Amino acid sequence: MSNYQNGDFATKYGTVTVRNPGRVQAPPNLQTYAQTGSRQVVLQGPAIRAFKAAEQRITPRYMRRRGKTRHILITGVGFRSYAYQASLYRGDSSGRYADPDGSLHVEGLAVDVDTNQSYLRQAAIKKALIAEGWHYGVSGEPWHASFRLSG
Repeated sequence: MSNYQNGDFATKYGTVTVRNPGRVQAPPNLQTYAQTGSRQVVLQGPAIRAFKAAEQRITPRYMRRRGKTRHILITGVGFRSYAYQASLYRGDSSGRYADPDGSLHVEGLAVDVDTNQSYLRQAAIKKALIAEGWHYGVSGEPWHASFRLSG
């Protein structure tokens, strides 16, 4: 079960919706952000905008002036369908994956930051995401960030 409240929540980037437990259909405002090539991030629209703002925070000024972005690398795309999250949860003996009725990935409000990066880069990413309304609150999962809500 989820440990967060359902409803519509205003953020500086727009309104996010939470309808978990039981959200079998994808959130209505999912958007896809194509970082480069085949890398994509799929989240609710406001979460995408906050994610992009965090990327701008970690991009050096000289790169921004050239229209370039230093991307935040994640594993997966962020959003997971209810069915996919359920299959991960059922096949998980390590306890890593959340029940789909309590997962912010199912809500399109969570990402797993790629930890195959230097400690300094990971720290900069964490600081930038937090500044844009993201939270790191899942015990034992330093890669898991959720937008607006903890969980």
